[in-house]
Amino acid sequence: MTTENTALAILISFVLLALAAMIWGLVRPGRYTPLERLIYAPVYLLSRVLWRVDIEWVDATVVEHRPSSSIGLSASSVPPADGSGIGIRSDRELLLTDRLQGGAILIANHRCSIDPFFVQLIAGRRVHWMVAGEYFKAPMLGNLLRTYEAIPTNRGGVDTNAIKRAIALAASGRFVGMFPEGRINRTAAPLLSIRPGAATVALRAGVPIVPLWIEGAPVGPSIFSPLFRSARIRVLVGQPDDWGLRMRQQRERLAELAISETARGVDETMAAEIPMGLNEPLAASLDDRAISEAWIHRVMERSLAQSGQASDAVAMAGKNWLREP
Repeated sequence: MTTENTALAILISFVLLALAAMIWGLVRPGRYTPLERLIYAPVYLLSRVLWRVDIEWVDATVVEHRPSSSIGLSASSVPPADGSGIGIRSDRELLLTDRLQGGAILIANHRCSIDPFFVQLIAGRRVHWMVAGEYFKAPMLGNLLRTYEAIPTNRGGVDTNAIKRAIALAASGRFVGMFPEGRINRTAAPLLSIRPGAATVALRAGVPIVPLWIEGAPVGPSIFSPLFRSARIRVLVGQPDDWGLRMRQQRERLAELAISETARGVDETMAAEIPMGLNEPLAASLDDRAISEAWIHRVMERSLAQSGQASDAVAMAGKNWLREP
């Protein structure tokens, strides 16, 4: 065999092996389907190589959520809202799907258009993001969002259909991603004012909220700019939080017992956990809107504190939130 034929045979063998490895990577058993592996491959490649994502986890008691079991947590297992007593550890191998048995609402601060990529990196299964409807009208981008099974929403008002879709997905065991700020934060402040929509969806779906904090995200003048900018990203993954679910459960329990003396005694056990100055009769007087606002405020305040930011930066948005700086 000539040298040229030998080189050609080696090249063909190398190509065949690479092709076989690629096919095995797509069809092998695992968390993702072959289609999901194909569409998320660029996300993982860019996140590891161009953006050099470091993943850090709150090192505390893992909270598993199972819809068929009790949703309550003991007060001693819930870290303080100020982030004290919390350790942080790096771990690229741990995934959210390893910590959660069911669905969840994943929330994060929002600095650039590719923030969902960093969250997907640590999810372990598909995350259905709620995305402003105008992006679905853009050429190519709209097709890509539909491939990722994103949920189009009208961010200028209440979008009932989008909310119902998000609730149904979360309740069926899926991950739904939402940004409480509702838009990209291009200011010097660590966080824009937040809305309670994510907590409302979590409350109605009966799932916990998982807070994430993203630092170092690349920014630019357009939504495509970050795709061509290198960065060093830090993603801090907080504990699943089911405070709102427990508050609603407490409210329903009190209603059933007609706020008897026994119910009042149970109610007092949660007094120390009520944020934002809420007083007795506590859960008995809170509707879903009030619980959602208190819940999202609590979770974002803790996320800020754990990231080393000032927790007093958390503010609820008003009716004209889109016009706020």
